[in-house]
Amino acid sequence: MENIIFYIENVTREKNLSSKSWQEIVDDVILPKMAGPKATRWCINDMYMNLLAKFARDISAKDLTLAPVLFEIGLQRLSCGAVLHDPTPWPKPLPEKYWDYSSKWDENHVMTDGCYNFIMEGFEQCLKFDMTRYHALKILFGIMQYTDGKGNIDANFMLGDFKNNAAQLYRRAEKLAEQYASFEEIYPYYTRVGQWEKHMAYLGKNKDKINWKDFFERTQAVAKKNFISAKLLKNSIRKKIENAASM
Repeated sequence: MENIIFYIENVTREKNLSSKSWQEIVDDVILPKMAGPKATRWCINDMYMNLLAKFARDISAKDLTLAPVLFEIGLQRLSCGAVLHDPTPWPKPLPEKYWDYSSKWDENHVMTDGCYNFIMEGFEQCLKFDMTRYHALKILFGIMQYTDGKGNIDANFMLGDFKNNAAQLYRRAEKLAEQYASFEEIYPYYTRVGQWEKHMAYLGKNKDKINWKDFFERTQAVAKKNFISAKLLKNSIRKKIENAASM
């Protein structure tokens, strides 16, 4: 297994990092040389995003206080043009000391290799820290809102070179969200207008938790019809969702 210190040395051309503390490596090498200084950076560098992708677990193991800081910087890069999602605050929750590495003041930029690799390989660690969990879930729900498991992409979501990876992104987001989020957190997103049909298996498995009157109000799955037609359609949708749980 590749050593994170050797990797950083190789990428940055810095030497003897093993003699430095992790805090020194983060503040003096990783952030200025890999993420990029605020004065010359137009977005967080892929060198940094790929570090998060390759060594997310090592970063968590190094320091439980610094790890969410590093992950939040990566999440803010994703929020700055790579993934559409509901708004989250920035530069907070980054400590003020690290605001120079917030993407709040950077230029928007579509998804890059580093962004994609971070989502696919290192993102899970973000869901394990209180500082980053809320932001990470917003990103996962955004991915699912603007893509689907068949690779379709909403016209507003500019995936650029990764338009052929939409299905993989969707499946990754779905897996992580359903593993780490509660039903109460997931339900408002899965029942947005135009979204419920993507998530019938999950909804079916949780059918006993669903208030069906609320479900149909949220999803608007039944257009205005006469009472009998509406009731028949609602029953049909319920049955479809319940059956999906066993598929």
